[in-house]
Amino acid sequence: MGYWGIGLYDNDTSLDIKDTFDERFRYGTSIEDVTSYMIEYFSDLKSDLNEERLFWITLADIQWEYGILLQEVLDKALNCIDSGGDLELWKDNNSDYIQREKVLSDLKYKLLSPLPPAKKRVGLRAYKCKWKIGDVYSYKLESEFSKEKGLYGRHLLIQKVDEYVQYTGSVVPIVYVKITEDDKLPSCFEEYDALEYVQTWFTSYAYRFCPIDGRRPKEDIARKSKLKYEVDDYGLLPEFRVILSNNTKKIIPQKLLYIGNYPNAKPPLKEFIPHSKYNIPLCLWKEFDGIPQFEEKIINSYINYNLRQCSVYSDKNKSSDLNSRDGGFMNIMMNILGDENSK
Repeated sequence: MGYWGIGLYDNDTSLDIKDTFDERFRYGTSIEDVTSYMIEYFSDLKSDLNEERLFWITLADIQWEYGILLQEVLDKALNCIDSGGDLELWKDNNSDYIQREKVLSDLKYKLLSPLPPAKKRVGLRAYKCKWKIGDVYSYKLESEFSKEKGLYGRHLLIQKVDEYVQYTGSVVPIVYVKITEDDKLPSCFEEYDALEYVQTWFTSYAYRFCPIDGRRPKEDIARKSKLKYEVDDYGLLPEFRVILSNNTKKIIPQKLLYIGNYPNAKPPLKEFIPHSKYNIPLCLWKEFDGIPQFEEKIINSYINYNLRQCSVYSDKNKSSDLNSRDGGFMNIMMNILGDENSK
């Protein structure tokens, strides 16, 4: 954490807390939900007493300004202030210590005063992608990155197969991605159907049941055990889906070319579909270092998984070891379930 003054927000931790709260709350999330999210998201601050106190103090101030201060947050903040807040960090400078002490004292007075009127939240309108299930769009690889990886001129064919609702309320596509063999686009459904899918991730066989319903773990595992799980040659469960995260149509590349609607295309062989959409890899159209994250991710995925450049494929013993280690997790889980059932 970096401080540059004695003010409540003269440090990067408080600013991060404020920015995160503002972003979550303006999209219509309830104050209870956003508070739970904040506690989980900043849970690592618990490892430092000063930062943990700063979290509650800052969160209380933010909620007071919004006119919606929760009693739990108020109680935590007052306790942190009464316990000295982060004054330990200022003990070597008497002048700063006295000023910081006043900042905390003033904040306590503020938090105990009547709340201002609740602010009206002006959030962004939720975006909904208009693509239909089965729609296919072409994205031509023309970047220096694609040239460096030997894929320049080829096309990524993006097909919507499902939808994902983001916390902002935006509805975005879950897609498969195929890749052409050269710079030629498929001229018919049969040519499209014959093209190779890009694998986007994998799951260890031992984790095939995850996430597990903590309320009914035994029943959840029993239900998922009835499903068919097909491993690849390395004993892993290949994944082929990716979420195209987005909150506005403006950021979608103009060069996307509509190819057609192919809802009956053959799905990827031995595909493992995560039990929770939350576990599907996510990527953005936003550019980083001049290349859309989507393009970079799909190219790297193709090289790592389709071309077997990922280290897990370098030796079958490695993937076996991975499944063996992960299997320990499932053994522990099943033992726990057995212990619970024996009580």
